[in-house]
This record gives sequence, C-alpha cells and structure tokens, in this order.
Amino acid sequence: MGSAIGAIIANALALCLCWAFALIGLVLGVVGASLATSNPSAAKTCTLISWILFAVSAVVGVIYIVMYGAWFLTALGSGAY
Repeated sequence: MGSAIGAIIANALALCLCWAFALIGLVLGVVGASLATSNPSAAKTCTLISWILFAVSAVVGVIYIVMYGAWFLTALGSGAY
C-alpha cells in the first residue's frame, strides 16, 4: 500500500513534466492502492507499472527541458529573440 501511495504522489508531481505518461501512472497508482487488500498480486503489478511510467515521464520531461533550454540559448545568442 505504501508503494502505491508513493507512486500516486510521484506521478502527481510528474504531471508538470510529461502529463501523458504521468496521467496513466497516476491512474494505475490509484488502481494499485484500491486493489491492495483484495488482490495483492494485481496491485503490485499496477504499482510497478506506475513507477515505470513515472520514470519515463521524468526522463522525457528532463530531455524536453534540456532541449528547450538549448534552443532558447541558441536563439538568445543569435539575437533572434
């Protein structure tokens, strides 16, 4: 149950980075938390997939920020701002 709650919080914060993956991870985290008592095996699977989607959204978000920053610095250096 604790891992599912952690996945919910992490994916809620990751909505700022890459909302598509984080939204799916958030839903799976909620499903994992709700299944924790009735079906622990399915809850563990949903929570694991939620954590994987959090990692993917974090990586995609960081790549996006780095690429946008590089583009901005390039535009700033060329005087085309």
